[in-house]
Amino acid sequence: MINDFNALLDNTEDAMHHVAIYSGTREFIKHKSRNQMHILDEQLHTMKLCIYHGIMVQVENLDGECIIQMCRCTESQSWCEGDRQNDWVWVKQRPGR
Repeated sequence: MINDFNALLDNTEDAMHHVAIYSGTREFIKHKSRNQMHILDEQLHTMKLCIYHGIMVQVENLDGECIIQMCRCTESQSWCEGDRQNDWVWVKQRPGR
């Protein structure tokens, strides 16, 4: 079961995906903390995480109006009769949820 960041990396077979997940997460934390927070590798690897296959996200459309968009991960299944769809979406969980 994948319940922390280290398990996610351990279960990522493709080396390029492994590097992309690790470095992307590092850059995301660095950007969001405006370089004011440093997280050691040991801390990053033990961070708890949740994996979602679908999530409702509030976004702005091209007119600037807020709408709800369903983001999904199809894993190995096709998307709209085409290639599979597996996008990364960073979600900040609200406290108490």
